[in-house]
Amino acid sequence: MKKAIGIVIGVILVLGMAFGVREVIANQAAQHPRTEKAAKMDSGSQPKATSSSQVSHPVKARKAKDKGSQAKHQSQAKKASQSSTADSSSSSQVTSNKPSSSSSKSQTKQAVTNKPKSTSKQSRPKQKASPASTGKAYLKVSGYKKLFYSGSLHIIKKTTAFTLLQQTKLKITYTSSPAIYVSAINGLKENDIKVGSGWMYSVNGKYVDKSAGDKLIKPGDKVHWYFTTEGFK
Repeated sequence: MKKAIGIVIGVILVLGMAFGVREVIANQAAQHPRTEKAAKMDSGSQPKATSSSQVSHPVKARKAKDKGSQAKHQSQAKKASQSSTADSSSSSQVTSNKPSSSSSKSQTKQAVTNKPKSTSKQSRPKQKASPASTGKAYLKVSGYKKLFYSGSLHIIKKTTAFTLLQQTKLKITYTSSPAIYVSAINGLKENDIKVGSGWMYSVNGKYVDKSAGDKLIKPGDKVHWYFTTEGFK
């Protein structure tokens, strides 16, 4: 009995499940046509919307083009006005900055008057004008078995046997009072070789019994300063 009851219950459950599945399938089949109709209606309404948008867009595009052309014309007019003002200002600047002939002449005069002196001339010390030379004289300076100097020198009217000796730039030791007396030349002093030796001078081969500071030298004279060991001979 229990088995028969269980079989009956199982059959009832199977039938109930089959009936429920059938109803679900029927409901889904009923819903599909509605969704298709809604989709068709939606697809039919879209063209209308697009057509309206397509109609409205050209008008907006035309307005935008008109605005852009107006802005372009305005910008071109502004540029033309700016360029004209710039040309007028540049021309006015050129005319205003053009120097007059009188001002240019004054500037050139100032440049000439204000011309700086060369630094080489300024740096050079002022030199006194040397007296005019009257000619040349020959000078020879002989030490003890040694020649100290030999050559021609320029002379003036006041050149003496002593000043001619000074032109050689030799090292001279002398006294000036009561008269010019040369005691040493280039380190060679009187009485160095022997007692009585010393410096003397001659002009044109003749001994001069006069102070070297008083003997004037003439052009063409031959002056000889020499160290003697034989006294005044």
